[in-house]
Amino acid sequence: MDAPVSRIILTDSFESVCDEIATNFPDHEIHRVDAEDFLIEHAKEAVRKASLTSEKEKIIILTALRFTHIAQNKLLKIVEEPPPKTGFILMTPSKSGLLPTIRSRLVIENRLGQKELVESGVDIERFDLAALYKLLQENRRTDAKSMARLIESIAKEVLASGRYRADEELLESFSQSIRLLDMGSPPAFVLTRVGLKLLKRRR
Repeated sequence: MDAPVSRIILTDSFESVCDEIATNFPDHEIHRVDAEDFLIEHAKEAVRKASLTSEKEKIIILTALRFTHIAQNKLLKIVEEPPPKTGFILMTPSKSGLLPTIRSRLVIENRLGQKELVESGVDIERFDLAALYKLLQENRRTDAKSMARLIESIAKEVLASGRYRADEELLESFSQSIRLLDMGSPPAFVLTRVGLKLLKRRR
């Protein structure tokens, strides 16, 4: 890892990356705020830790499976203009739940292993109700992790095809689908939402 510039690290191995940071920057004061769901109270704790006076350079590490939007908005100002000698590192397995305002202000470092590529098995160019029905039947027993990879593949194929109105609403729909899977929504339900959205957004 390079110098401790504020950044987002995409990882599902929080402890090993934190250990690496501690090893690489032994002279820094390191504070952590860990949560499954990063809420407003965690954001307030992070702001408090960043505000503590110290002669050492500080790294504030925030780890979570999910960062709520209200917590991210609370962090926005201090991440954009941190106190002197202070850097922030946000760790999470997926950037899909991070607000564009957060992503645009921080370097993104991908420390995830290479995911197995999954083909959607759908002719995206001629996607219709029949194709959606077939897709749902083929994936009615697909688990959440595999469904997330499938939806990511569909998103890439859709964006590459040029046959859909790929505006912010559609992109947010894909991101929301991944968040729903993370929160335990039934994979078939999430895939249905994605398919119906695509039918509406075809040119």
